[in-house]
Amino acid sequence: MEEKKFKEIIKFAIDKEIEAFDFYTQASQNAKYSGGKELFRSLAKEEEGHRKLLENLNMEKIAQKRIEKVPDLHISDYMVEVEMKPDLSYADALRVAMKREEKSLKLYNDMKESNKDEDLKKIFTLLANEEAKHKLKLEKIYDDEILK
Repeated sequence: MEEKKFKEIIKFAIDKEIEAFDFYTQASQNAKYSGGKELFRSLAKEEEGHRKLLENLNMEKIAQKRIEKVPDLHISDYMVEVEMKPDLSYADALRVAMKREEKSLKLYNDMKESNKDEDLKKIFTLLANEEAKHKLKLEKIYDDEILK
């Protein structure tokens, strides 16, 4: 793949990670309780790590990362979209976050499948795996705390 196209794709992924970081930062600031604030801050920090990984690409490090099989509880599959607003309840903020992670997971899986470049496939496999972990974390919390 030509270098210019590769860089454009990586820039797109970086922009998505910045958008996710901004979302979780906003959600942590809007959360009313310390548990929600802490959850969203930790997710923002993870998204920031993804951005740094993409900005300082080291294919050797990416190749060494272990890709885990992440279960999917499919809770977000049956949810309707909720608009992000400052006064969202904790449950609604979790719903927004789950849907965002679901979309990110799909995006990275689609990008992995649509690229022939093996380095890009590795990057998008890793990013999809990270988003799947976030989705699972949010779905477990939602299941334990909201659906109980």
